[in-house]
Amino acid sequence: MWTKFHRSYLTDGCWSPARPAVFFTSRMDGCLDVWDYMFKQNDPTLSLQVCDEALNCLRIQDSGSLLACGSHSGNVTLLELSESLSQQQRNEKASVTQIFERETKREKILESRYREMKLKERAKSQQEDRAPEEDGENPEELVAEADKNFWFTVEQEKIGIEKKEKSTDCDSALIPLL
Repeated sequence: MWTKFHRSYLTDGCWSPARPAVFFTSRMDGCLDVWDYMFKQNDPTLSLQVCDEALNCLRIQDSGSLLACGSHSGNVTLLELSESLSQQQRNEKASVTQIFERETKREKILESRYREMKLKERAKSQQEDRAPEEDGENPEELVAEADKNFWFTVEQEKIGIEKKEKSTDCDSALIPLL
């Protein structure tokens, strides 16, 4: 997970205490970005120009409904957040945990592939007298294959979660007849 390139630096960030999937970042150009991983993962859900100077500091109220932004010149802007940004959604904590666990697994897979490639390169350089191995595996192909396997596993897990939610919704909709 990463942000797109911006010409202005990020100056501060904080997680919402009420919503595990929401966090805020401030920038040197005076913009506040609101990120909601349940809605979008690669772009801010909302970007707001708070002032014309650099925002240096963010602080959020414990209940998660008020956000204070401090500017370079000492001005403080207090923003009231909507209920959708300050009240936790159904199954949000479990979903965010799954997102981070999947990303951790993906990073570990990519790291192990990278280590394997480095070991192969070392072995090849140590065997200068012998002809190079022709196993046909390109490092870029290995990374692409690992990425493909990761996204296949993610889709399978999503399907399983959706089936579980549908079965629990159906079970709760049944009313015993007496």
